[in-house]
Amino acid sequence: MKKTNNIFYIVIFFVILLIVSLFSVGHAPIRVSDMENRKLVTLPHFSMKKILNGSYQDQMENGLKDQSLIRNSSVRISIFLDAAFGRQDRNGTYFDNDGTYVKMETDNDYNASRVSLNTRILKRFSEESGRHVDICIIPPKGAAEPQKLPVFAPYINDVAIRREVWKQIRNDDNMSLISIEGFMNGGEDRYFYTDHHYNYRGAYLAARDYQRSRGIDLLDIDYYDPVTVGDNFHGSLYRKAPLYIAKTDRMTMPSHLPDVSIRYDYGFDGRLGAISSSKSLYEPEYMFTSDKYSVYMGGNHGLAVITNEDVQDGPTLLMIKDSFANSAVPYLIGSYKKIVMIDLRYYGGDSLLNEVKNQDPDRVVVWYETLDYATETRFAQLLK
Repeated sequence: MKKTNNIFYIVIFFVILLIVSLFSVGHAPIRVSDMENRKLVTLPHFSMKKILNGSYQDQMENGLKDQSLIRNSSVRISIFLDAAFGRQDRNGTYFDNDGTYVKMETDNDYNASRVSLNTRILKRFSEESGRHVDICIIPPKGAAEPQKLPVFAPYINDVAIRREVWKQIRNDDNMSLISIEGFMNGGEDRYFYTDHHYNYRGAYLAARDYQRSRGIDLLDIDYYDPVTVGDNFHGSLYRKAPLYIAKTDRMTMPSHLPDVSIRYDYGFDGRLGAISSSKSLYEPEYMFTSDKYSVYMGGNHGLAVITNEDVQDGPTLLMIKDSFANSAVPYLIGSYKKIVMIDLRYYGGDSLLNEVKNQDPDRVVVWYETLDYATETRFAQLLK
């Protein structure tokens, strides 16, 4: 009787597995996973050529995995089991049992010679453009909040990178490495729980440190009247390791800001389409997408020229930047007539030296997260 019961349960298991498989094959193909933020493999069309070379079988196997109706649940269960057995990293992400995440950035991800080369290029750019260049390197979350890392987890040496930059520019009167002391001592709520970017408060602290290096002090953060425009969402790191216990984030932005006009030129990272101008530093429709951080200016653009309409005259700041600059600009624009932002990933102009000459900035700041600075391969474009 016991043997009969065992056979019965085995049959039931395989029947359920067969039903799930049939539904997974039969439903309309799911092409993108919002949870994992990636394209999914679809089931292949029959092809004798693909069968003979083996690619059909590979795509069928991966397609069945990606198109399974229980995929999201199985991914979550897998992450839960990892955490239960003490593993705290997956897909380039560290996660903690308190539901927070840190992007995995280690010394193996960059080469020290690249840091040295990038800094030399920026020195040359300062000489050829005739502009003072500030280097503002934003520390990653694990460097600013090491208590969020798993015990003995390898992590990038932010201090060593800053030391290498300082060593090369310390005797150059036209170069400055911005101190981020205020940012580093700003408490634990500087970053999103589930995304690698700093939040509104972290952006404020970084902007304040930069302005203080210029002899300018920002008003208290309450002056900017921060307003929460979205909450209970998960960021990009969550999608790499979706834990059931993950904390939820909120998007808070300063609302007391000057009137601005923005012109966008050249390339962009695929989000604002044909829009070439705006009257706002925010694009709120991105609160309804998986990329909430693109609320700031709709993402990254090759060239963005922000004009402060509330002042008749004032200095111009040119930013060579990554995405971390986007959320800091709202706090900076009040001190300038114009901020020009150049993202080397999408810039499509002929000559950046000519661009600098045309924009005529009073000062240039290179605004990058540490690993982005250490791995940037496009700084040479600044010399063309």
